[in-house]
Amino acid sequence: MLSFRAPPLQPSSHGVGPRRAAFAAAGSTLPSALVGDTAGRHVCVVLHDVCPRHWSSCLRVMAQLHTVADRLGVQLPVTLLVVPAMHGSQDAPADYLRWLHRQVRAGHELALHGFTHLDEGPAARSPREHALRHWYTAGEGEFAALDRPTAEQHLADGLAWALRHGLAMDGFVAPAWLLSADSWDAVTAAGFRYTCTLNRVVALQQGRSLRAPSVVFSTRAAWRRAVSVVWTALVARRLRGQPLFRLELHPGDGDHALVQRRWASLLTRALADREALCLRDAVALTLTGAPQPGAAA
Repeated sequence: MLSFRAPPLQPSSHGVGPRRAAFAAAGSTLPSALVGDTAGRHVCVVLHDVCPRHWSSCLRVMAQLHTVADRLGVQLPVTLLVVPAMHGSQDAPADYLRWLHRQVRAGHELALHGFTHLDEGPAARSPREHALRHWYTAGEGEFAALDRPTAEQHLADGLAWALRHGLAMDGFVAPAWLLSADSWDAVTAAGFRYTCTLNRVVALQQGRSLRAPSVVFSTRAAWRRAVSVVWTALVARRLRGQPLFRLELHPGDGDHALVQRRWASLLTRALADREALCLRDAVALTLTGAPQPGAAA
């Protein structure tokens, strides 16, 4: 059974020391009331589907992110979700590999994002599952319906690719955050430090998680883009009091002006009173402070 949800885990509180960004020096046009202390407030920026096929679009998104960060005078580490064999192609040009290594040296993080990013599991067993796997994800939920041996093989293939190219990846995020129960077991057993669901960051080896809702766009069609712009604005307003949230970008999010302006605006506002973290650093928040009883999806 596939799910957005993690197995029951123990949530934790968090807290990181204060930092104040130099917004005034950067000439930010944000209202002064929005520029505040970042103590205990964070945002993770995540770029999905990093692969040679989408490399030019990834470069565009990264340049747009750098523009936002440079304008505000802040550091903006990004977690890059790498797909070794997107839709079966293991093409890895030398320039692309060198670029990945440069991202690591620049302070960004690489995490494994499946192996093929293609759902080749057994047929869906319910209308809801079919909708998730073939409408919501357009057949790209690679781990949505895998049994454990198959999931283990996909993970092993991905890790072998990373090792072959000298790229460290201690986190794993499933395409579309869809994991079968067997895939959950395989990811945990593989030794990854963390994974994510749509709404949580999960420290796998400690069995703990932290609420971290996602803001994500859909750009496959014009109507999806229009709905996304409206919907994400509503979601972002609801998340203003949330200590941690994630801006989850895809390569196509830099190709459409309306979408790009929306996420750049959301990120600008977030960075006014939040510190940017890679997912690996956000995981540390799950292990800080006194544990709280119960678990949320």
